[in-house]
Formats: sequence, C-alpha cells, structure tokens
Amino acid sequence: MGDGPDIPADHVGAVLEGIDDALLEAESQGDDRAVANLLAAGAHAALRRGDARAARTFGERAAKTRFHHRTAQYDAVRAQGFAATATGDLEAALNQTIKARVIARDSGRGRDLADQSCTLAALYLALGAPEEARSCAEAALAAARLEAARDVAAVAAAWRASADGEAGYLDRAATALAEIDMTSLSVAAQVDVACARTYWLLERGAAGDARTAEEVATAALAAAIRAGVDHRRTALHASIARAVARRGADAQAREELERARRSSDRAEPAALSLLALAAGEVLVPADSQRQVMLSAARARILRTAARREDPRAYCTSVRLHRRLLELTGGIPSDLPGPA
Repeated sequence: MGDGPDIPADHVGAVLEGIDDALLEAESQGDDRAVANLLAAGAHAALRRGDARAARTFGERAAKTRFHHRTAQYDAVRAQGFAATATGDLEAALNQTIKARVIARDSGRGRDLADQSCTLAALYLALGAPEEARSCAEAALAAARLEAARDVAAVAAAWRASADGEAGYLDRAATALAEIDMTSLSVAAQVDVACARTYWLLERGAAGDARTAEEVATAALAAAIRAGVDHRRTALHASIARAVARRGADAQAREELERARRSSDRAEPAALSLLALAAGEVLVPADSQRQVMLSAARARILRTAARREDPRAYCTSVRLHRRLLELTGGIPSDLPGPA
C-alpha cells in the first residue's frame, strides 16, 4: 500500500470495508499522500471485486482533488487508471498509466516503474498491440528483478508470453507460462497468471492441455473465491467449461458455463467475450442460448471497436475477438485501421 495507512488486503472486501473510515481520518489530518493512496487502493480493490461503479467513484474523487505531493499525484493517477480499466475505457486507462509511469521514473521509484510497465503491457494486449505489450512486459521484468518484485515479475512474464500467443507462437506462450514460479505470489498475481495460462493452453489444444487447464483454473478459482477476486471468476468458470467439454463431460461443462454466466455481473469486460467463446464450444450449434450469446458478443466487440483508436487491431490482433468474429460471420472488411 506504499505510504498509506495499513488496510487489510487478504480479502478484497476487507479493503473496501475499511476505506471510508480511513479516508475520513486521513482527510481530517490533511494527509494528502494517505488520501491519494487510499483512493488508489479503493479503486484497485473495486476493480478486482468487479464493482465498476465503486471504482469510478474512487477515480472521480481522485480526479477532482488537488494533490501537492508527488507521491500523492502518482496514486491519484493510478486511481483514475484503475477506474478506467474497470469501466472498459482502455485508452483512458492507457493514458493514466503512462502518466503514472513517468512519475515513477522521474521519482526513481523502481518498483512502481515495474508495476506501471506491467499494467501497460496488459492494456496494450487488450487493445491489440502485442509488440508494444511485449516491450512493456520486458521493461517490467527488468525493473522487477532489480527490485525483487516477485508478483510484478510473474505477471509481466505472463503478459510477455501472451504477446507471443497473440503473435501465433502458441507453443512458446504455453511453455513460458508453465515456467512461471507461482510460489509465494499474492492471490491476485496467481489468478492473473492462471487466467493467461489456461487461455493459451486451451487455444493451443495439444494433448493434455485441457486437463492441465482444468487443474490450473480450478485451483485459481478456489483462491479467487477465498480472496474476493470476483472480476476473474467468469473467465475461470468459462475456461473450466471449455476444458471439461473437451473430455466429453458435457453436463459438467454446461454447469460451469452457467456458473460463468451467473458471475458475469462482476466480470471484467473481456471475460464476457470468453464466456461467449465457451458457449460456442460447449453448446450445440442449434442451441438458442449459444446463438444469442455469440451474436451479443459480436455486437459488443464491434460496438466497442468503434470507440477504439485502432478498431482493426482491436478486432484482429486480439485472438479472442478474432475467434468470436470468425465464429459469427467473419471479420468486417471495412474496419478502420492499417490493413
């Protein structure tokens, strides 16, 4: 938590429950560093909890407050970045994260520099810019190793591997993800790495990949539930559904798909697309629910692409989006952006 008060972080809900009282105390003492740190912690916890409204509230409060200390300014920018990520405004999140990384670099804060580079890698992946993601992930890895920041190093390695996957190197991605040491990582880092690993295992689909993906996702799901990391639950249930369907456990696959659907009110935006992909693989082609979910996913991707700075990259350089578009009539030929 940096310079802020000690808020319990073993469960996401505990962070959110303690924020309001801690903010009142910090404000009464005129401690702008503590206020900004708490706003960042609240926005991040809300993001992990899958509560976009709460994340937006923390972000807006950070944007409206004038902070004088450089550390406070860094945390205020982080709060706004977390809020933008929670609401799916990826370009705004990217801009805020770039600002935070500049502050971290200018202040000589190596761990924060690693953290922001890692966040940038995730955002570039989501926007369909894998080469930029790879560059940021490698920068994060280099800084994290100097700072012995195990969580950041592990997640950055996962994003670098994902950049390989997006470039078509599925074997390289799966191997790199399997080599990440999960020992002593926080739950959030474990879940992030597990989500990436299960996705690329299932996309590769080699012998044994589905079984490994099921095991990894099941363990990560249990940890996420214990820690209240709700924004990843839909993705994990969807991955389990895809995995068990491949070994012929159709009833279990449908049960997992339903669990993924029930948890989707707190899902990160990308998880809704993964849910639709799972429906496409688990349900038979004539199933009306499958048709509705795939059609809705196509409409959502194209609608969101229209707001992206590079719609073509968002649709064609994010494998998940490309797969769904190919399943539902193909990639539109008139997408703006480089051909």
